[in-house]
Order: sequence, then structure tokens, then C-alpha cells
Amino acid sequence: MHLGRQSAVRSINVARGLAFVVLVVFAAMALFPIFYMGTSSFKTTGEFIRDPLALPSDWSYFDNYRALWIRFDIPRLFVNTVTYIVLSLLLSLAVSVPASFAIAKLNFPLRSVIRLLLIGTLIIPVITYIVPSYSIMARLGLVDSLKSVVLLWAATTVPANVFLLSSLMRGIPDEILESARLDGAGYFELLRRIVVPLSIPGLITVSIFNVTNWWNDLLIPLIFLQSAADMTVTVGMATTVGRLSTDYPLLLAGLFVASLPPVITYILLQRFIRQGLVIGAIK
Repeated sequence: MHLGRQSAVRSINVARGLAFVVLVVFAAMALFPIFYMGTSSFKTTGEFIRDPLALPSDWSYFDNYRALWIRFDIPRLFVNTVTYIVLSLLLSLAVSVPASFAIAKLNFPLRSVIRLLLIGTLIIPVITYIVPSYSIMARLGLVDSLKSVVLLWAATTVPANVFLLSSLMRGIPDEILESARLDGAGYFELLRRIVVPLSIPGLITVSIFNVTNWWNDLLIPLIFLQSAADMTVTVGMATTVGRLSTDYPLLLAGLFVASLPPVITYILLQRFIRQGLVIGAIK
């Protein structure tokens, strides 16, 4: 029996070791593009062409970042993107939170059907509603306006937000809600005093997912924002490709700057992501 236990322990250790190696390999594959963009951004064009995979000879070469700052107005691109994201997040949560609470805790006709329809929209490719959305925005006079991007970003995230938040809100004890109702709390007071505070991990989780998706989104801003002054960071970097087809270090510097904010956001707030996903999975 003792030998059997030792064999079982060795098997567990081997499995853990293999899992660790696999995770390290996947982490390296995920981080290598960022590492490559960051190191290549410190090279001159000639140095990059001579050896694209070598490390830069001079780590104090910041000319690519200076050129990026001057030629492409990076501050304006960042301000535009952050503005669109903040407005979209506020609008998305303003719709998602009450809808999630209603689906999770209120009894009304066709509740399950509505939830299934919301979940069903998650499998619809984004590209399928671009043409009808453009037609609607054109009739409303919202093409080439931040309102079109904000409305579309917010609307497309509501189903996923409701799916996660309603799963989380089911875990709120009914006794707490009933006690608050007996004290005279109404629907919106329940949201403000009980539901939202208890749903903070889930709210942060969906916010991070939404923000990173919006930051990386190229399709919607590229189609609905036609003015260069209204571009987002991702669109600005994408349009840079054509103008800098041979200046690879400058292009990689722009891509590196554009990719940093979502990566840093995820690293700093990953604890909340784990909490929100675990709570939603349990219920």
C-alpha cells in the first residue's frame, strides 16, 4: 500500500510538472509578440532589416516613439478611445445591470425565453449586423459621429453582460432582498443598496472584458468614423500600416503602444476577473 501511495504521488507530480511546462509554453507564445514589438521598437530601420530577430544594440534609441508622438498625434487617439470606451461602458452597464437583476430575481412572463434569446445572440457574428447597423445610423445621421460607435459598442455587449451578471445575481440570498422590500425598498433602491455592491466582482469582470474588446476593435470604428480627427488607437495604428510599409520599427512601436493598455489592465485587475468568473460559475 505504501508503494502504491508513492506511485500515486509520483504520478500527480509528473502531471503537475507537465501542466506547468504546457502553461509556460503557452505563456511564452502569448508574450512573445509583445516582447518582439517592444524590443524591435528600439531599432533603426537598417538595424531591423539586417537582423529582425536580434536585440537592439542601443536601448536608448527613442526616435521611433518621438516620431510616433509627433506624426500621429498619439494623445488625441488615446483621448478619443478612452472617451468612447467610458461612454459605452456607462451605457452598457446602465442597461445590463437592471436587466440582469430582473432576469435573475424577478418573476415575469417569458423570462426564460428572453434569457435564451439574449444568449442566442452571442453566436451571431459581428459582421452580420454591420450593414443594417450602418443603414440605421445613416438614416439617423449618426455616421461619422462618436454616438454611432458608443451605441453599437454598448448594444453588442449587453447580451454577454446579462449572461454573466444574471448568473452571479442568482447567488444573492432572497432573504436579503425580501428583508429590504419589507423595509420599503423599491426596485431601484434594491439595485443601489444591495445588488450592485454584492455584484462588484462581476461588474469589474464584464467591464474588463468589454474595455479590452473595445480597445482592440477595428471594424466598427473604421466603418462608422470617417474623420481622421475621431479615430481610435486601433484604427490609427491600422491606417499607419499603409503609410509605414517599410519603416517596420516605427510601425512596431505604434503597435506596442496600442497593445499595452489592455495588457496592463488585465494584469492589474486579474484578481477581480477570477472572482467574477468563479462566482458566476458556482451559481
